Amino acid sequence: MQSGLGRTGYGFYSQALGWTPDLISVGKALGAGVPVAAALISEKVAGAISAGDHGTTYGGNLLSCRAAAYFLEQLTDKGLLDHVRSVGAHFERRLRTLALKHPVIEEVRGSGLMWGLQLKVDAAPIIDGARERGLIVNRTHEKVVRMLPPLNIETADLDRAVEILDEVFAAVPAEVRA
Repeated sequence: MQSGLGRTGYGFYSQALGWTPDLISVGKALGAGVPVAAALISEKVAGAISAGDHGTTYGGNLLSCRAAAYFLEQLTDKGLLDHVRSVGAHFERRLRTLALKHPVIEEVRGSGLMWGLQLKVDAAPIIDGARERGLIVNRTHEKVVRMLPPLNIETADLDRAVEILDEVFAAVPAEVRA
């Protein structure tokens, strides 16, 4: 399992798990919005493939490679990963406090700036209520609210997002609450 490059506070979440994958496919996040992709392979895989065995629609070109190089520099050399870890820890604390207040939240899971709230009820009313209040979150499963804020978000913006979610959960009709 991989997630967006840097989104969890690690270059790849496999690092947090202590895993050493043979292949990691990197897409959208690598170019920070500019289409580019890469396959990171182990020596084992490199020894088993030859030129022409693999290819990509979004292989390197000057623009996409420059975008990727700039993003990787921000991520590793300019402190973006440290920022994600810091604000992500703050976000986690706020979400766990929210879950204690609203029993309809069954589980808080995630890392860095990639979080999900597993609910005891359908997430659709929560998604709609948040959007009506100016917060965009999405439903990845019938009972899951997913949050993927930008990597450069500040704690004040995360606090406001949690305040909006608190308002939305408080407004959920009693018959919808578990």
